[in-house]
Amino acid sequence: MSTVESRIKAEARNAALERLRGPGFGASLAGASGRMLHVDGVIRPLLALNEGVMRGGAASFGLKEQQPDGSRTPMQTKGLNTVDLERIDLAVVDRAFAAFPVAAAGDRPPLLILPLSWSSLRNSRTRRRLLRLAAAGQLQARNIAFCEVTDIEPGTPQSVLREVTGQLQPIFRGVLARVTTDRKAIKALTDCGFVGAAVEANDLGRDEDEGAMLRAVLALQKIGPTVLAHAVRSVTGLTAVRAAGARWASLEIVPGALGSRSLAAHAKAAAGETPAAAL
Repeated sequence: MSTVESRIKAEARNAALERLRGPGFGASLAGASGRMLHVDGVIRPLLALNEGVMRGGAASFGLKEQQPDGSRTPMQTKGLNTVDLERIDLAVVDRAFAAFPVAAAGDRPPLLILPLSWSSLRNSRTRRRLLRLAAAGQLQARNIAFCEVTDIEPGTPQSVLREVTGQLQPIFRGVLARVTTDRKAIKALTDCGFVGAAVEANDLGRDEDEGAMLRAVLALQKIGPTVLAHAVRSVTGLTAVRAAGARWASLEIVPGALGSRSLAAHAKAAAGETPAAAL
């Protein structure tokens, strides 16, 4: 095979993997600092581990601030003021629903996990705006949305958490708490109305340490029975989080990354696009 043919095949494989990453979405917003904030998101494939089937997508995004020279610097949402956070959350809900494929009538409604900041959700006015968008989006896209609450402030009274999760549940099918495996944080979120926890797969421990991963998932299930492991990057990692008892996994498929091709093949099989025997 010639060098040109090899390059063409590699580019075709990467293009196929790029499509399997999930729909992208983005937004550019004027920040309070006077600089533009750029949201760069993707709706990762969401796998139901207990069923072995694709169940929709989990939105994830990064944030960059535009500098005077035109370059963009990555930044975290923590530390942003409430106005900027509100604009980002509203944009994420709007753009994620717009990017998510509309389900065919009669099909099982897919799930869409939406990460929204505690700063916005605790504000009644902003919360109402987000709920209106989420209600309209679900009707239009024929899907079912779950809210993933991010950046919950340590020390927030449990009564306040219960009040907010109760306000979200009429529109969202369930509310997840985005956490780490810190035991103190888990205890603070227990019995607060969450259906479960969302956590980075890397935070659960090493794939080969089955005992530690199992203990981490069991601890997270004190918040609620549903555990979502974000950004699983390999079939080995997928097998590990499934064995540990997580319910859902969002898949991070990156062209050129080690393990992405086998993970993409697994995802296609779960979606019914490829016979499992062909993997």
